[in-house]
Amino acid sequence: EVIRDPRSWGAERIDAVATMIEGTTTHLDPPDVDTAVLFDADLAVLGADVAGYDAYRTGVRVENGHVVDDDSRSGRDAVLGAFLARPAIYATTSGRERWEARARANITGELSKLHG
Repeated sequence: EVIRDPRSWGAERIDAVATMIEGTTTHLDPPDVDTAVLFDADLAVLGADVAGYDAYRTGVRVENGHVVDDDSRSGRDAVLGAFLARPAIYATTSGRERWEARARANITGELSKLHG
């Protein structure tokens, strides 16, 4: 079912979508398959090819241009390190099969640059 006008959604559906979106702050413990798919879609860029990941990384830095370099590196290090510390970055089997290895390689490479 395609819903063209979200204004027609009931309170329950609005709350469910809000909860899904709020969950993307941590991408941990999705309560259902729909949320797991959203989490994986949100993190798909981590598993992009090298050029795609570099463009993403550059975009993150531009978006956070107001943050001084040392703080940016420290924050990025913490976020990326937390992803690597997880048993799996992606919540679904298909996400893990499609992106997990590449995401770990991309993150490891970025961390090497941050510490280099």
